[in-house]
Amino acid sequence: MLALLGEDGFKQFNQDSATWSEQEINNFFKEIESQEFQKELLDHLNLTETEAEWAEQKTLFESLPEDQKTASQKTAVFLFSGFFAHFFNTMALMTHGATMTSLIAQAMQGDDEAFGKAVQVDRFLLTHHPDFMARKQRAQDEGDRRFLSALAYRESNPNLKGKIRYPALFMLFGLLESFQWLDSLRHEEILDLCDEIGLDRFQNRIEDVNYLTKRLIEYRKFQKTGGLSMQ
Repeated sequence: MLALLGEDGFKQFNQDSATWSEQEINNFFKEIESQEFQKELLDHLNLTETEAEWAEQKTLFESLPEDQKTASQKTAVFLFSGFFAHFFNTMALMTHGATMTSLIAQAMQGDDEAFGKAVQVDRFLLTHHPDFMARKQRAQDEGDRRFLSALAYRESNPNLKGKIRYPALFMLFGLLESFQWLDSLRHEEILDLCDEIGLDRFQNRIEDVNYLTKRLIEYRKFQKTGGLSMQ
């Protein structure tokens, strides 16, 4: 969103969306799920596909004034940082039912189970994240076989080997939570939203509000974030 809207536009979006009605929220999700929006997004990004296009873009970039180069680089950093953050959050939700941001926050507070789950999603944490590097080094120095064995298990297991029975629904919960709407919407409103975006109620066991409430309880149970998710 920062890449698409710019910093000022993103701040304005946050201010505007904070007061959206239920219908406006539904419309927003319907719009970003539509094929038309995805096509417009790809057209806007104008991603290069061939070596010739890359060379052309490089020449164009080098011809820009320094201030435009800086702005272009900033946009690219926002775009790809957002892409990879979303990718790993999505992978963590699909595998463990908790976002990567919440797993890392818990791991940094001493939760070794969250530590292992985060590493299972992204093993580069062990070589690039200072807290993860330090925790593994401490375990090696102290001969903590239990921790190292559990870590080896996580490192050797592929993603999507978790026990999430309703990945699509949990993805929706995670997306709503990222906008800080999950706790503010009534369960009836979330149920209506599932219908609006075409999420099959029966496939996800949310035939009515009762079932939706049960799924939300399961989502929170899987997270075990203590209020840290998506922060």
